[in-house]
Amino acid sequence: MAQQTLFTILLRQPWWVTLLVAVALFAVAHAIFPPIAPFMALPFAGLSVYIAYRQWRGNAGVDAGERLATMRTMQWEDFSALISDAYKRQGYAIAPAEGAGYDFTLTKDARTTLLQCRRWKVNQVGVGPVRDVANAVARRGAYKGICIAAGEFSAPARKLSLTEPVSLLSGGDLVDLVSPVWKHKPRMH
Repeated sequence: MAQQTLFTILLRQPWWVTLLVAVALFAVAHAIFPPIAPFMALPFAGLSVYIAYRQWRGNAGVDAGERLATMRTMQWEDFSALISDAYKRQGYAIAPAEGAGYDFTLTKDARTTLLQCRRWKVNQVGVGPVRDVANAVARRGAYKGICIAAGEFSAPARKLSLTEPVSLLSGGDLVDLVSPVWKHKPRMH
């Protein structure tokens, strides 16, 4: 699971929230030790400008919950095309699976990554799919595996991913992955 820092949390908020943090930080720092106040607030002010630019371009500011709910209603063809387009945009070559335990083979910089996203609709993915992709990584001699879900991963699944070469991708991180290629609301069935 991706590490949550203050900056990654703020990246998912409207730009003005980050600007408020900058102003509040400036006020507190100015009250305690005025010479450092601008330096304390400057990173947050810069971040608010960056977030405003992203939101203006349409790459952010989406409701992650709504987008995840929409993904859970998608048919396999639409969901797999969305995921494929997102990884192609990042420079990966994508091929269908050649074995059990994964759905796609991603290749970039001579490294093979096995991608599993077949349980995208469930609310909570258990340890089984994570173990399946870990076994496929070992069998194929791949660099790593990625397990994708529009829901969440169980505690045992997250624990297993810490000991295996498997990354878990869900929630806001999944929304961030697909946002650049999310053209319109996909058809729902």
